[in-house]
Formats: sequence, C-alpha cells, structure tokens
Amino acid sequence: MTTLTYWLKTYWYAPLIIIIGGFFFWQQAQGSSASQPMAENVRASGSSQVMMSRSSGSASSRSRPSQGFVHLKGAVLRPGIYPVRENTRWDEVIKAAGGLTANADMQQINLAKIASDQESLHVPEKGETVAAPAATATSSVASTGDAKTKGGSGGAVDLNKADATQLQTISGIGPKKAADIINYRDSHGGFKEIAELKEVPGIGDKTFETLAPQFTLGP
Repeated sequence: MTTLTYWLKTYWYAPLIIIIGGFFFWQQAQGSSASQPMAENVRASGSSQVMMSRSSGSASSRSRPSQGFVHLKGAVLRPGIYPVRENTRWDEVIKAAGGLTANADMQQINLAKIASDQESLHVPEKGETVAAPAATATSSVASTGDAKTKGGSGGAVDLNKADATQLQTISGIGPKKAADIINYRDSHGGFKEIAELKEVPGIGDKTFETLAPQFTLGP
C-alpha cells in the first residue's frame, strides 16, 4: 500500500496522459468514419454531373436547329419548302419529299450538291431542259449586239439565221440543242413558225415556253 501511494505521488501525470491520448484517438476514429460517407457522396455527385452533362450534350446534338430552308420544285412527289442543315445534300431533301416521280430526269441534276439556305432546285421531267445559268453582263451585251447584226429584232435571235454560237446565247440551249435546231431547220427548209421548236428533240412544252420569247422569225 505504501508503494502504491508513493508511485501515485511520483507519477501522478501518467493516468492523465493515458486519458488525454485515449480521447484524441477516439476523436480521430470518429472523424475518419464520418469522412468516408462524405467522400462517397462527393464521388457520386461528380458522376451524376458528368452523366447529366453527357445527356445534355446528346440531346443538344439531336435537336440541332436547321440552318435554313430550300425550295424543291418539279418532278418530285411532294414539292415544297424543306429545312436543311449545314451539310444537307439535295439527295436528302428529295428523299424527304418522297423521292422522284417516274418521269423525272435525274441526269440533269446534281444530287451530291450541298443545299444552301434560300436555294431552289427544279427537277426536270424527261424531255425537259434545265435552263443554263445566266450569262455575265459583258457576254449579254455582246450577244445582243450579234443578234441585232444578224437581223434579230428587240435583241431576240433570228431562228432562221442564227448559227450555233448565237443559238447558245439563249438561256437553256447548249451545243447539242443548237445542233438539233440547225439540223431541223436545214431538213425542213427553215422554220415556218416559232411553235415548230416543239418538234425539235428534247424541247417540250415547258422548255418551249421559256425559249419562245427569246426568238424572232425571219425569212
């Protein structure tokens, strides 16, 4: 008993150190167990945000707004106005319109061309000629001068006097069409009336309506 009393008086601080150490050890154990669920929550929240971001991006790509509208005309099942995006090609627009009709002449159009906003495409029927691009201002002036020199009136080309070069100044007439017109003219002793143009191969009623105002008929 005397020894125990002596030891407690000498080393009175030892139990205090043990108690304080145990208290800190207990605090650390509680903090570690509490931080684990918090870390799990943070990781779960991060994964959720990534998934939401991917989902949002996917939905955004599916709902991209159209870049404009084009006008599809002619020999298609449903002519009209159709929306296009940045790289939409005319083949896609025609498919959206139900496709070509049985009488469509797809040899005269370029389905691989990208359709641009406010552009239009006329799909011709077989026997119909697509009008060529308009000539520049310089070539138009030269063509008018040639037509007048050859006996045309009001800038129109004389159907019975024009050569192949002059015929090709008419929008919608290329080298082959000019040759067909001259062959018909030579084999029939000239045109008696402008309406005979419809007898030339490849010139139908619609094409004739475009060409007729650009011709005059001399002797």
